[in-house]
Amino acid sequence: MAEILMLHHVHGLTEGLCSLADRLRASGHTVHTPDVFGGRTFASIDDGIAYADRIGHDALLEAAQREARHHPHADVVMGFSMGAGPAQHLAQVRRRMRGCVLVGGASSAEMHGSTWRPRVALQIHVADPDDWCTADEVGALEREVPTAEVYRYPHQRHMFVDPSTRDYDADAADTFEERLNEWLLRLDA
Repeated sequence: MAEILMLHHVHGLTEGLCSLADRLRASGHTVHTPDVFGGRTFASIDDGIAYADRIGHDALLEAAQREARHHPHADVVMGFSMGAGPAQHLAQVRRRMRGCVLVGGASSAEMHGSTWRPRVALQIHVADPDDWCTADEVGALEREVPTAEVYRYPHQRHMFVDPSTRDYDADAADTFEERLNEWLLRLDA
């Protein structure tokens, strides 16, 4: 089973993400859910972005790196929106990582100072279109990692997977979770 480091989005570590982590644990995975917002959650993206800006991009990345050091056996990293950048960075630089799931975020591997490591499985889930993650960003990473599984969810909004947000769509979230669980099973095979 996987040991997952789950990095939250700009709304914070919401009940919706905690519930997903609990379902993954019930399936036998170990899931760590660090809270870089210290318990704060935000109903609006603008409020969450303002708070994240006060913390700073470098501090958010350092928090993810600290959590990876604190959980040295974590071998899968999962990032949601704001957490996708740090998740992708960890997947590219931490030798123990064997899998990465990006939800609502992706960027060229070059943006993280290295190429994608060929032995790291990648799964990407994005709304189509997505106001916060462009098709060009996803396409760049998809070209760099031809083995990546990329799922686009037509007519969805950015954080469609989280029932704590206004973007939530139950059917699309169920499809996401089915794809995630199947991918984790294949990763363990």
